[in-house]
Amino acid sequence: MRVMVMVKAAKSSEAGELPSEQLMAEMGKFNEELVKAGIMKAGDGLKPSHEGVRVHFSGSKRTLTDGPFAETKELIAGYW
Repeated sequence: MRVMVMVKAAKSSEAGELPSEQLMAEMGKFNEELVKAGIMKAGDGLKPSHEGVRVHFSGSKRTLTDGPFAETKELIAGYW
């Protein structure tokens, strides 16, 4: 089985705030269970969108566009 868990960005994650200690502990326990089951391969938090860029490819040309991005409802804050 393969799954991907994505954490939707919120105002707090975009501000660089971490979840509560309780939530971090619960996520850690969940992650340990996934690792023990051999399911979890990777997981990480992501930087707020204002620290990101979009890379556009057109042949050999590369163009970078700074964040934040217009459709913030589509941003993710992390993944497993």
